[in-house]
Amino acid sequence: MADKAFLSGINDYRTISDLRGCVNDTESITKLLKGEFGFKKSQICVKKDEEVTKAAMNEGWEWLLEDAEPGDWLIFHFSGHGSYIADTDQEEGEADSRDELLCLYGMDWNDKDTYLLDDELAAWTKQIPTGVQVTFVLDCCHSGTGTRFIQPPMSRAARGDFLTAGGQSLDDIATRRFRGSRSGSEKAVKKPEGIRPEASDQVDQNTVLARFAPPPAAIQAVIGDQTKTRTIEDALQSQARSRSGRKSTMNHVLWSGCKDNQTSADAYINGDYHGAFTYYFCESVRDAGGEPQSKAVIKSLRSKLRDENFTQIPQLEPAGTSGLVFGASSNSNSGNSTDDGDDIENEGCVAAPITPGDWNQLLTVLQQIADQLAGGNVGRSDGRGESDRSLVYVHGICEHHEGYSDSWWNAMSPHLSLTTRNALLGNRHEVLWSEHVSKMNRSLDDEFDPDELRQMELMLEAVLEERVAREASEQISENRSARSGEPGEPASRAFMGIPGVDCVDDFVKYLSSDTIRRRVIAEATDVIRPLLEAGGSVELISHSWGTVVAFEALRKLERENLPGRVHNWFTVGAALAINFVAKRLEPSDGRKPRMVDRWINLDAKGDPVGGSVLSTGLRADHEFLRLKPEGCKPRFGFVKPACAHSSYFDPNNDRVNRDIFAKWIQEN
Repeated sequence: MADKAFLSGINDYRTISDLRGCVNDTESITKLLKGEFGFKKSQICVKKDEEVTKAAMNEGWEWLLEDAEPGDWLIFHFSGHGSYIADTDQEEGEADSRDELLCLYGMDWNDKDTYLLDDELAAWTKQIPTGVQVTFVLDCCHSGTGTRFIQPPMSRAARGDFLTAGGQSLDDIATRRFRGSRSGSEKAVKKPEGIRPEASDQVDQNTVLARFAPPPAAIQAVIGDQTKTRTIEDALQSQARSRSGRKSTMNHVLWSGCKDNQTSADAYINGDYHGAFTYYFCESVRDAGGEPQSKAVIKSLRSKLRDENFTQIPQLEPAGTSGLVFGASSNSNSGNSTDDGDDIENEGCVAAPITPGDWNQLLTVLQQIADQLAGGNVGRSDGRGESDRSLVYVHGICEHHEGYSDSWWNAMSPHLSLTTRNALLGNRHEVLWSEHVSKMNRSLDDEFDPDELRQMELMLEAVLEERVAREASEQISENRSARSGEPGEPASRAFMGIPGVDCVDDFVKYLSSDTIRRRVIAEATDVIRPLLEAGGSVELISHSWGTVVAFEALRKLERENLPGRVHNWFTVGAALAINFVAKRLEPSDGRKPRMVDRWINLDAKGDPVGGSVLSTGLRADHEFLRLKPEGCKPRFGFVKPACAHSSYFDPNNDRVNRDIFAKWIQEN
């Protein structure tokens, strides 16, 4: 039994643009594996620059699998350029007419031995023995969408000529990073020419390069702009799903530097060049401690990249992976070999090449992948397959923790059909955003004028108090004393328990700070985006102040024209019904997000936060107002506001969970 890692990185390409941080990436991963996971030198095979050939990659994969046993962890890492080529075979699974690829040292679009196709990576996963865990780590670009090509002189006279052969500069990211580094720091002043280089001699530490090599014009002309790119990650994920139709059975884990329409950055970070993804991945794993959990690492990684002004969003598949990164501490005692020291280079990392018989088997695997992709969604009259359905919850104000929606699900799930319940149970997600506005997070206090913040806070509190008073008056009028016909006794403010009032200052920060707003919305889009990218059907339930987060996240995502749909969006006890809040939405036009089929708004009697969103200019499709606040006993003539605000998820509230949630979710 032996855990192994095959690492590769290319800075100095033979024919296309050079990069700067890829070799450092292999060293960063090596240090991480040895320092945090107990790997020995003999368990790590590293290939750099001219060593990264097609033969070496195949041999490296065979070396990984050699003698692998259940319980072993294998790691395949690549840092370098990504690109694509025309799909000349017209495979059924390649709907976009292109094959994604990793650019190897001698990259030549006319020579298949100089690149590694996504089809080949997908076929590799079929060879993984049962019980062996494989992690792919890819720090390369998968699309050139939205970037600017630089056309420099085609010269390789200098090692610093990083713009040759169609290199790219992520100039917008570089500009943001440059401005951020100057803020409050005199020593950060550097010449800005490298941000937007027009020639090779202008490339400097300010330049952020994209790890993408654009294909020649002839290949791009063949492909055209017909469809969206199918990425290397998609091929790996689709191959795994084809075996069982459920992502939970993937026999590998995939970490990638960006989503499929973004670019991975190669930048100057902390005194040297690195891939932004690899650098902050290693940092996030170390920050997570002795047993780093994947969910914690991906969250930290995305946050670090955002804080450093990188726009790429790293991906982790399968979605919801919660195990230990690389098997964590279980690696510390693995391996049969003795410690051979750091002076031995790549000993024993070459295995026999793949035979012709193996390639025939790979062709069979590719056909299976194509058949699965062509099968589409089945099982529903509206074309939505049950396995493509998902449920997302977005919580309200005040601090929430993982698992907050379990009780909500338990209240609704008994009213769903068995098929729907099983489908959603296996694909249920939570948006957790409270940490960015909680009282524990005060790192952004300097962004605010305390007087202006307090003034807005008082205004919002006054709005809530006025809504509570009005609601109390209406309830007392509706529920006169049975004995005398007179109004009931008024209640104190303490009894009212205005929901969220103790956290109002934090939501005021959301409305006041672009940084906090962006971070909170990113928590929602990071959960919802992959589901829509996969073309799935999403059921979205948002509560209280989380309805604001959901609205702004959906309006942001609609700009990306993702193939999936939000079947139903439920806004429950919606802060969107407060004019003070609705006027501050971004955007504030009130239009329903385009990917939403039905927007259904719920309001309970006695809930001072909820109400009619139509009254604030928002365009919901259906409203259920003044519902009975199940589980709340009236006192002094009216229901306690905090109870009413949470009554939607009471297990006895059949009106909401059975007649609204379950009914609309199961209706086409």
